[in-house]
Amino acid sequence: MRGAGHGHTLLAAAGLTPPSDGASARLSRAAAAAAWVALDGRVAGAVLLTDPIRPEASRTLRALRSAGLQRLVMVSGDRPGTVEEIGTLLGLDAVHADLSPAGKIALVQSERAHGPTLMIGDGINDAPALAAADIGIALGARGAAAASEVADAVLMVDRLDRVPEAVTIARRSRSIALQSIAVGMGLSVLAMGVAALGYLPPVAGALLQETIDVAVILNALRALSGRPLPRPLGDRAAVHRLVLEHEQLRALLERMRRTAEHMNREGETPLDDLRGINAELAGLLLPHQQAEERSLYPVLAERLGGRDPLGAMSRMHEEIAREAKRFGTLVERMSCSAISRSEAHEVHRLLQVLDALIAVHLTAEEELLSNVEDLPVRP
Repeated sequence: MRGAGHGHTLLAAAGLTPPSDGASARLSRAAAAAAWVALDGRVAGAVLLTDPIRPEASRTLRALRSAGLQRLVMVSGDRPGTVEEIGTLLGLDAVHADLSPAGKIALVQSERAHGPTLMIGDGINDAPALAAADIGIALGARGAAAASEVADAVLMVDRLDRVPEAVTIARRSRSIALQSIAVGMGLSVLAMGVAALGYLPPVAGALLQETIDVAVILNALRALSGRPLPRPLGDRAAVHRLVLEHEQLRALLERMRRTAEHMNREGETPLDDLRGINAELAGLLLPHQQAEERSLYPVLAERLGGRDPLGAMSRMHEEIAREAKRFGTLVERMSCSAISRSEAHEVHRLLQVLDALIAVHLTAEEELLSNVEDLPVRP
């Protein structure tokens, strides 16, 4: 059952009691589709289905605008609430939700009023729109075969930030090709004019034409050149290990959110859960940050240049460590004595603060890493 309001209607039709207003509000804030679960005629919970924004999405849109694309539009079959939120976060010019494949085709055709259209997609539902667009680009690594078959270009890596690179390569290749054609034809016409006036013998003319052809071919080969590849990030195995630890940290964040939600809803203090969270903060999060400061950030700083390009990230490490230490001190104190209401309130507040800080830091770090090198960041 998708959406809180629509889900309530279906629940009522099925003779089930809708969830509380508080639960509905939390679902609305989650911007996710909800599948309600009922046991013995009562709503027991909801499974949230979300499609998170790719970490490279913002950078890709900025690069596309820099490349000259003036209008960026999102077309989706998802419900309007989720699509509108994503459009606001990414700063898109327009969003269109709840579209069928035919609706996507109609939208692509209507966008032609603004200029040539470029469509990016990877699903079966995107295939008709990819074929209808002036240029269709399919993500072929995980996308449907139908999308790859009808697209004009297929990216063999599942990364949106390769689209601006493909646009840049195509424009450069086209420019070099047109330059080679113009220069080759111009020199050939000039040589024919000289030969027609009798100043260029046949043998010399043939040799000159071959020279022109070779020069044009050599000029066209410039399309194969590009920016030099950046130096690898030192010990790639260590870097990959640090990045993959982000998944463990995201699982910890989910545990923190569930505990904070339990404290907020039940008014209880689950001491065992708090101890487990404190142990993971001390045993996983803080060593992870220390390893990044030692082995990853120095190489990243060298790659990025500037006086202190990662100063803000290091300050976030310091703040997370400070809040985690305060949280640990409170949990240890609560384990040795009775839990006061003020202590429980402070622990609940620190859970929320740490959740926000760590989530923002992980997203920023993955964005930074994916910007400098191909690494296994969150899909």
